[in-house]
Amino acid sequence: MRRDVPFSDGKGAAQDILVGVCDVCDQVVSIPAQSTPAISESRKKALKSIEVRLPAIYLDVLDLAAFTLEPESSPDFRKDLICYYIHDLAQDPNRIQRLFNAHKLSVVNFSSKNIKIPSKRLSMKVSEKLKTELRSLEDETELSTTELLKSVVCDIQREVLEKPRSSKIKTLQFLASVAL
Repeated sequence: MRRDVPFSDGKGAAQDILVGVCDVCDQVVSIPAQSTPAISESRKKALKSIEVRLPAIYLDVLDLAAFTLEPESSPDFRKDLICYYIHDLAQDPNRIQRLFNAHKLSVVNFSSKNIKIPSKRLSMKVSEKLKTELRSLEDETELSTTELLKSVVCDIQREVLEKPRSSKIKTLQFLASVAL
């Protein structure tokens, strides 16, 4: 029998996959191995892509912040850190001011008209909810994805490296330990 089966994390569903169904309760009780490719494909579709090119210094700041929070963190923790901050900003009533302050900081600290700064690609797969929060922040601030992510990195720099608050650092260290 074929059914739509929700993912265990509640973020999307695998559509029309082969399953075993209970004769009594009509619930899915097993998923055969031949459904695995369809589930993988559905999972990939459930995630949205964010692709930007940033000056390399931004990724260096992210890596330093990640290392400061958890010296054993992997390079993948930078994605978790960015996602946390996007979500945090989306919930903050002062988000516009916070983002514009961070954007000013990025322009002042990392802009150079005369020097060619190497750039690196930042590529992440995120949930539909996080992508929606990012788009909402872009619409509210009228910043491009690249400029918004630069501002997010500067916000991380300010809150983790320059003016850390113990409550925020503890939360981020907990996130880092979970991500290990």
